[in-house]
Amino acid sequence: MQNKIIVFFEHPVGVRYALGLLIGGWISVYAFMYHINTFFPDRFPNALILKNLVVGIGICYCVFRIKPWARKLCIFFNLGIICINVLFLAIRLSSVGMESPSLILHALLNVVIFGLCTYYLLIKETSEFFKAREPKKVDEFGREVEEKNLKY
Repeated sequence: MQNKIIVFFEHPVGVRYALGLLIGGWISVYAFMYHINTFFPDRFPNALILKNLVVGIGICYCVFRIKPWARKLCIFFNLGIICINVLFLAIRLSSVGMESPSLILHALLNVVIFGLCTYYLLIKETSEFFKAREPKKVDEFGREVEEKNLKY
């Protein structure tokens, strides 16, 4: 376990920020779902909460394992979460009878956290770090080739 922690601190700074924000973002999403359930009881069925939990843990696990495809999947889900929270903000801000400004602040927090996580996943330093983990492409003779020279 100690070796994995040491390896984590050897990652570039942008990668560490992205991973930390990813964990913080998913914790914030679950807290937001609980927060909504306190103001609007029974809004989320248990099955939906468990599905979100599985998706969040799966994405975090694969990104922490430095899988190049997981970075792309994470960016896709981050953009989805940002859109959902922006839509929630637009609906809450346009409604006349806002019950809780804390829900608005929590949705805004989610947008900021996932926006920063997406930014750190998209910067060049992080992109190159994940691309270095991709398996090399080889031809039928086992020689390393560029993708544009591969024959299918």
